[in-house]
Amino acid sequence: MDRPRAASSRVAALDGLRGATIILVVLNHAWILWPRDQIDRIPVIRGVFQGGSVVIFFVVGGFIVTLTLLREHARGALDPLRFYLRRIVRIGVQLVPACVAVYAIHRLDPTDPFSDSATTRSLLNVLTYTWNQYALDNVFEARSDLGHLWYLSVQQQCYLLLPILLLLFSGHRRILAILLSIAAVAVVIHRYSVLDEGGWFPASLMTTTRSDGLILGVVAALGIGYLARWKTHANSVALGAAVSLFGLLILSGEIDPLQYLRHWGVVFTLISVVLVCGLYHADAHSFVTRLFAHRWLQYLGNASLAIYVWHLIIFETVARHTGTWDWQSRSVLAFTLLTLVTVLAQRYVEEPARLWLARSGMFRSLPSPKATDRLDVDPGIR
Repeated sequence: MDRPRAASSRVAALDGLRGATIILVVLNHAWILWPRDQIDRIPVIRGVFQGGSVVIFFVVGGFIVTLTLLREHARGALDPLRFYLRRIVRIGVQLVPACVAVYAIHRLDPTDPFSDSATTRSLLNVLTYTWNQYALDNVFEARSDLGHLWYLSVQQQCYLLLPILLLLFSGHRRILAILLSIAAVAVVIHRYSVLDEGGWFPASLMTTTRSDGLILGVVAALGIGYLARWKTHANSVALGAAVSLFGLLILSGEIDPLQYLRHWGVVFTLISVVLVCGLYHADAHSFVTRLFAHRWLQYLGNASLAIYVWHLIIFETVARHTGTWDWQSRSVLAFTLLTLVTVLAQRYVEEPARLWLARSGMFRSLPSPKATDRLDVDPGIR
């Protein structure tokens, strides 16, 4: 079996995919700044402003994290506790400052509409990654400027199980891939059921209804070595998947808005998995790789966590203070502040945290002596 190549261009392309995704997510959440009703009147274009794109983050995240864990396991260095610590630091360096800022806004901004109790409980649940359930149970109390952080709760809850599953099924990854595929199908079926019985809100927030993309990203990582035998077709597959995703985005504006929780969302997720696998094996000089590896998309991808965490907090705060402004001026102010916060967060928070995680022995395990002959093990299904 061919080993997956480790070209930096491949990683750059996946970073670029995340960069394209964060653009779509921010455009969808910026409805508070501009007249969405006018956008909704424009055929084709309105689809770009619809929801559902966050599933790409789930797929890419599950894929990359799983590959990292598989390589650690091949070195005899997979340690769930250290993995959890890395995740806490990796997410916390953005999440904690954002929560401090929200608390400061609440205390200092007289236009903040939320009570002390609602703010305290909202922030506590965000920081403990139980926010999605809290928002579901306290829909009229939970802070709306933190609403988008349900994604991080679902992600972190799934990652609690991931390293344990990889250890338990270390010699039976094919079985694990099959079981996870079944689990992804079960999540979709459960989402349909919840959507029909409880409505779109619980269906869009629960871990058991929204984790199918992350699970399939894990399955893709487990099988990526197996797919290497077809890597001569990777360029065409990746390009076809990218075009298909763009077509689905356009289509989303012409169908039921809740389709991101139904058939449209299932197809979008599956094609996202195909795109990720295609980009992983695509040639470094192919058109689709160079497209997603564009330096600005790479930057946005690397900064996607900061942008995601901060954007709705900034948008809602600006919107409350610019009610009499025209939408163009309000949007310029909001995006300028988001750009400033992102640059500062990347320079003074994200980059130092990455270096600390890479260098500190607290977060790294040394390879087991018994694993020295397994360092080149293919992380694919076996």
